[in-house]
Amino acid sequence: MVAIIKEALLVVWEKRLALFRALMVTGLVLATLDAVQNHVLKNLGWVSLLFLNVVLNGLVFTLFAVTCHRIVLLGETSVPKYGLLSWTSRETRFLGWGVVTFLYALLILGPVMLVVFVGTFTDIPFVKGYEKCWAFLGAVPVIYVLVRLGLLFPATAVGDRRNTDWAFHTTAKNGWRLMVATSLIPVSFGVVISALPIDHNLLTDFLVRLVGCAFTAIGIVALSLSFRFLSSESPGEVGVSPTSQPTASPTGSS
Repeated sequence: MVAIIKEALLVVWEKRLALFRALMVTGLVLATLDAVQNHVLKNLGWVSLLFLNVVLNGLVFTLFAVTCHRIVLLGETSVPKYGLLSWTSRETRFLGWGVVTFLYALLILGPVMLVVFVGTFTDIPFVKGYEKCWAFLGAVPVIYVLVRLGLLFPATAVGDRRNTDWAFHTTAKNGWRLMVATSLIPVSFGVVISALPIDHNLLTDFLVRLVGCAFTAIGIVALSLSFRFLSSESPGEVGVSPTSQPTASPTGSS
């Protein structure tokens, strides 16, 4: 766990120029979308906000994450100089796994949220007044399962076709380590930012999200390194036949 975090920080430092250049465009777009949504378009209807928050952010973040994974696992020449700015079937598969993990999260959070909802409007003693605690208890297993499935993302980014059985099998007995290694730095940043007395205006929210993208990239790098380590420890699991693309394309296309 500690070794992965240290190696992730080392990789980020060694590849800092390539990562900065390749993630600059999508990082700026993500920060702009966040600031605009929170301050300029906050009075829009829920449908428009859902489109901005889920669809546009999801599309841009996919390019951001795939770019980061490919630089770490395949080298700087695997993506264009300023990162992936076009869409291929690889990005569609990557986004599809995002939808799958979201459905897993709903299945886990659903019962917890139902208890919180019922407890809010009734006098159930073990819920009333403890809604945040219940929400936290629901968040922990969600993050754990999402991290277990997280290896599907770097695998997809480099062209491997894997499935959920492979992800759960490969991360067996390493779930909590993987959870800490990939989430510690990004989550710590979020906790620190939420505790600071920041004046949430358009500029500060833009800058916070931009810096947040840098910390998110560290988590993505840690996930990439975990994928490389765990998949090399147990290659070809559960009968899955990967279709890897070891030779990187200068354009980053699949």
